[in-house]
Amino acid sequence: QKNILFVGMDWERKGGPELAAAFAQVLKKHPDASLTVVGCTPQLPLPNCRIVGKVPVHAVRQYYEQAALFCLPTRREPFGFVFIEAMLHQLPIVATRIGAVPDLITDGENGYTVTPGDIDGLAATLSDLLAQPSHCRTLGLAGRRRAQAEYSWDRVAQRLRSHILAALH
Repeated sequence: QKNILFVGMDWERKGGPELAAAFAQVLKKHPDASLTVVGCTPQLPLPNCRIVGKVPVHAVRQYYEQAALFCLPTRREPFGFVFIEAMLHQLPIVATRIGAVPDLITDGENGYTVTPGDIDGLAATLSDLLAQPSHCRTLGLAGRRRAQAEYSWDRVAQRLRSHILAALH
């Protein structure tokens, strides 16, 4: 399936308009591609768009499971837990090179980053990934391994503990 997933409550700040413009270009190469938007309800005059809106936290999982890749071309992002969620669901990620995103996404390893506002670059990256399902699986598996190794609660607690102990001595 060629389903691109966007999860975010703030359509504008999370780069939704850029994703919509890029998706219009993607449809030219992949008319069977789809876009699922969870968390907000923008009006999109595009085919193959599913606007879900707000859902309970436990229900978001099903949308990750139905996606081929995750895209959040955010304009401003201090961290982005949705990226960790996407990695745990073995999804390759396409995002912008902004804030902490480059700390989470390594180009060619677990996804790709583009310059904020680069709609053509975003569209090309999405199109390329949709054409390479085996590459998507490889990126997704690497992302899952990274999320489990670096962002599990046990690992985060270990890092916090070591920083606290170092500060106390």
